[in-house]
Amino acid sequence: MANKTIGYELTTPDKFFVEINKILPSYIQDNEFILNDVFGKGKVQYLKVHKGLWAQQIDYRLHEDLELFRVAKAKNDYFLIDFYLSDTEIIRESEGKVFKQSFEDVNMVLSSSKTESRALIPKHKRVKIFNILMSRDWLLQNVLEDHEGLKEFFMSDNPIYLSENLDFKLKDFLKQIDFNKNNKLSSISIIIQIIDYLFVQFNKRKLITDQTNIHPDDLNRLLKVKEELDANPQKEILLKELSVAADMSLSKFKRLFKIILGTTPYKCHLQVKMEKAMETLVQGRYSVSETGFLMGYANLSQFSKAFKNHYGILPSEVRVQ
Repeated sequence: MANKTIGYELTTPDKFFVEINKILPSYIQDNEFILNDVFGKGKVQYLKVHKGLWAQQIDYRLHEDLELFRVAKAKNDYFLIDFYLSDTEIIRESEGKVFKQSFEDVNMVLSSSKTESRALIPKHKRVKIFNILMSRDWLLQNVLEDHEGLKEFFMSDNPIYLSENLDFKLKDFLKQIDFNKNNKLSSISIIIQIIDYLFVQFNKRKLITDQTNIHPDDLNRLLKVKEELDANPQKEILLKELSVAADMSLSKFKRLFKIILGTTPYKCHLQVKMEKAMETLVQGRYSVSETGFLMGYANLSQFSKAFKNHYGILPSEVRVQ
């Protein structure tokens, strides 16, 4: 079977299922889009939370490469929050002892229906995504009334891309969502908490209303660099190397990083490092000094100082759950 390319517009899950079913070997069963075995394994499943608000679970593995191209619409009638879930492991060795810590990384991107995006889904790779889709009207009535400073940004018809670092507690929320196991009420509760968290974070940022100069390919390269940072919190970052990896000039890389993530690469990397340190300490598998070593700190005092500056408490004061 030849590789496929699919163009689509951002729309409601039920309409998207119908359109994609015309192209891919698949079938629709109630609120599920299920792949035929000839093309892949897995499904997409949606939950209608409220009028104008949906959530989707995506979990599949394809037998052939698939390119998805989202076409920009004339206005921002919908906003999509994607959470890309992946497993990573930090491994460090010292004096013959091997330290390993596994994490489920979550990369989050909010985009509007006027943005273009292009993604190549490689064959044989598991794709695991959770997303939330909001109509413009729902967002205005239920979210932006509490965040007046964001109205101008989200009510414009400029293309919008945003990303935000997620703390380990929010990652735990995402792990708890399973439409096949949870009752509807618990899933809805978690979805609303996630939306509230993100818009509180967005409200703290100085958002740039005109993002028309951000090319989808630049965004994809930037987010891949961000994924690499998230997967390797123990490594020292060098901005020049990051900009080369993103195929951008240093000035362009720093500018786009600040627009999309609202912070600098150094601050973003530190936040990821601290979040993974907190997650490790809460699990109680490693001591404070071992956790600091996993996160790339040369000595305990450096780690303790950075941790307290970030959280306001010493790592030794974290309670194991």
